[in-house]
Amino acid sequence: MLISIVAYSLLSIAAVHALVLAWEDHALHAHHAGGLVRALPPLATMERLLFRLIGAGFVLLTLALATGFLFVEDLFAQHLVHKTVLSIAAWALFGLLLFGRWRFGWRGRVAIRWTLGGFVCLALAYFGSKLVLELILAR
Repeated sequence: MLISIVAYSLLSIAAVHALVLAWEDHALHAHHAGGLVRALPPLATMERLLFRLIGAGFVLLTLALATGFLFVEDLFAQHLVHKTVLSIAAWALFGLLLFGRWRFGWRGRVAIRWTLGGFVCLALAYFGSKLVLELILAR
């Protein structure tokens, strides 16, 4: 459980970091690089930090999912299917992002979108269980 909390925390920080990166990117492209933007590190440094956060979070999320499969006896009886599916979807998105960065050099807006998409899946897995159980499954 501790591994999953740390993974979620790292990936949450990565999502906030991606938002700051998006704001910095927008300000630089709009030629409004004053004030707080000047205090931020360069975009390349921000992107390196983003991918380090995602990499560490991905490793921990992988460990959390792997250990979770070892200890869950009946996935359907424990109402964990939606959490598992959404967590695996988030894991896949973050994995594809890391692969895309390594293989195709994805960065900038593409990296920001994939990061936020993965975080939305992970947030739905973590917080959305009540939403899924009550609204979608009507339990």
